[in-house]
Order: sequence, then C-alpha cells, then structure tokens
Amino acid sequence: MGQCLRYITANTDTEEQSFPLPKAFNTHVEELNLDALIQTADNLRMNESRKMESFELLCDHKEKFRDEIEFIWRFARAYGDMYELSTNAQEKKHYANIGKTLGEKAITRAPMNGHCHLWYAVLCGYVSEFEGLQNKINYGYRFKEHLDKAIEFLPEEPFLYYLKGRYCYTVSKLSWIEKKMAATLFGKIPSATVQEALQNFLKVEELHPGFSKSNYMFLAKCYIDLEQTDTAVKFCNMAVLLPCVTKEDKDAQKEVKKINTSLKR
Repeated sequence: MGQCLRYITANTDTEEQSFPLPKAFNTHVEELNLDALIQTADNLRMNESRKMESFELLCDHKEKFRDEIEFIWRFARAYGDMYELSTNAQEKKHYANIGKTLGEKAITRAPMNGHCHLWYAVLCGYVSEFEGLQNKINYGYRFKEHLDKAIEFLPEEPFLYYLKGRYCYTVSKLSWIEKKMAATLFGKIPSATVQEALQNFLKVEELHPGFSKSNYMFLAKCYIDLEQTDTAVKFCNMAVLLPCVTKEDKDAQKEVKKINTSLKR
C-alpha cells in the first residue's frame, strides 16, 4: 500500500496514527480535525508528485472547514497547484477561476493574513493568462497590490520576493506602447527597473540560499542586462547544480542552457 503519513490526532499531542494513502485503497475517507488536516495537506504538498493528493484531501473536507481561514487559503493554493499541474487550457482556466474566488473570500475574511494575500495575488496572475489586454493590466495591478500586502505581513517569506522580482523584471521589459496603453486604461504607467528586480531576487537568496533554479536564472538575466557577465555566468552555474523537480525547474534549466550558449559566443 502507499506510504503511510504520520499526523497528530485530535485526542492528544503525542498520540500518532497512520493515514494510509492512496485513497483508492480506502472505502472510508477518514475525518481529520483542522490541525491534522492542515499538517497532512502541507506535508503532502512538499512532494511535487503528491500535490494532487493534497488537493483531493482538502476537497474531501471542504464542507466541514469551508469557513476556516487556514483552510480557505490552503484550498485556494491547492487550486493554484492544480492549475500548474494541468496541461489543458480549459482545465487551467477552471482551476484559476475557482482558486481566485476562494482567494477573494480569504482576503475579505482575513485582511491581515499574509498567506491570503499571497495566494490571491498568485491566482490573479493565473486568471490574467486568459484575459484580454484591459483585464490583463487590471489583474497586473491587483497582483502587485496584494503581493505588497503579503510582504508587509510576511516579511521573511522568500517566495514573495521571488514573485515581486518577476513582476519588476516583466514590467521593466514592457515596451513604451504597452506602458502607454496601461496609462490610457488605468491612468497610471506601471514602473519598475531591472535593478529593482535584482534587489528582490538577491533578497530571496539572502533569506533562503539556493531557493530555486528559477531565482538563479533571473539573477543571471538581471546581471546580463546590467552588463555584469561574470556574475551572470556564476548564477547560471549555480542554477545548473540544483535538481530539476518541478515543471518550472525544467523550464528554467532550458532557459539557463540558452543563456550559457549566448554568453559563450
């Protein structure tokens, strides 16, 4: 049978029981208390290949915990995971929209919770992939607003600075006409520089050295733009040393190879 997970039960802080997975082997879904559910879902999610199990586990308990903030933002996050795992555009759109709705519920109920703002921002980014230009720009502003709020509440979370770095880098690459369109639609021009992006990616590395292949890739790109080739090469080499686990890792690996090739010309 599948690997047994360990979790703390509702009865006592020390008693342990096994929660057997995969679920297909069980005729009865075991009811967990909120703390045990959160711990089990979080542990499952740490393994890329078990994110779907984490999502299904939360689905099994959605009626019981639908009004609990710690459940709601995790459920939104799980829909984001399903968006990432899916390869079908319609499925992606479906997961993104439900996740964004859950994210809206979370930030309305708990406006001081950084995790709620983080996953609402991420889901807004996913939804924007399926929108026209006006809504895309609108979601871009919303993404930035809630990302900044998340950083205010979770200043030591490296993932937030990685996302902010990506936002700054993307905005720094917008053409004049794209910025003009944003200003026409919303009355303001989005502004960010490669230097700002770099500071955010360096903050990630400061908080969590070796955070991700993608963070090293973006550090390399920033240093190329700033004409510091030797430093760019250093971060490319560091990126290559990290294992490929997620789809994002694989995409970053391909990009790093392209960068290395272009730097050797």
